[in-house]
Amino acid sequence: MKQRIIEIITEVGIKDVGFCAFSQLEDKLIDCRAKNRIPQNAKTVITCLFPYKVREAAPQNISRYAAVPDYHKVCGEYLRRACAEVSKYIDGYQFDFFIDNSPIPEVYAAAISGLGVIGKNGLLINKKYGSFVFIGEIITDLDLRLDNKTPKNCKDCGICMSVCPKGILGDCLSNISQKKGELEAEELAALQKHNIVWGCDICSEVCPENKDAQITYIKEFIDGYRDKFCLGEDISGRAYEWRGEKPVMRNLLNLEKD
Repeated sequence: MKQRIIEIITEVGIKDVGFCAFSQLEDKLIDCRAKNRIPQNAKTVITCLFPYKVREAAPQNISRYAAVPDYHKVCGEYLRRACAEVSKYIDGYQFDFFIDNSPIPEVYAAAISGLGVIGKNGLLINKKYGSFVFIGEIITDLDLRLDNKTPKNCKDCGICMSVCPKGILGDCLSNISQKKGELEAEELAALQKHNIVWGCDICSEVCPENKDAQITYIKEFIDGYRDKFCLGEDISGRAYEWRGEKPVMRNLLNLEKD
């Protein structure tokens, strides 16, 4: 049964699939609106990875995840089709998908599903794609009788923590770049220093496990790739659209200061 599910999901276009028991996550659920969509009597979580590294070189002023089209839409469509196809094969069970806005602690779920280890920075590190992956889940009431597993952590080299500006600013640059309103002088200075308009990949770019991370196979990410955020850019369908134009424009103008 499990192997056939993997085959069906792979045929949809998702190449990295893992499984874990819902019972291992039940006491770790995130309290969000999507929690109401968890199937009654849930038994199994099917975790799926979506690699998003498009080029070897990092984008110029945005994070790698923001250089591709909004993953909520792209990955959500893959997961929707996966649920539909699996439901055709296995009748009488519920399959509901989640991406980002999820009650599932995604990194933990992916780690106990055998899809990677947990990095010191809290990100999942996959053997093939490093930490440049989005994580999605399909929750079902189908019981696959899965054994409990223990998550594994990275080698703890500490490089990611040594370069992170959070210790000085009290918050990561990714969060700072997404704030609304005016930023503190030191926050603006940090964004300018690291040439950031949106997001932050400082810890990921120095991670030894990301050195040979594979390029994505997802066509939507490749075709919709943008190397930087530019003045006058249409932000629709991008990761920063949800915040509106003001934060990214503020950050861009900050970079262009003399």
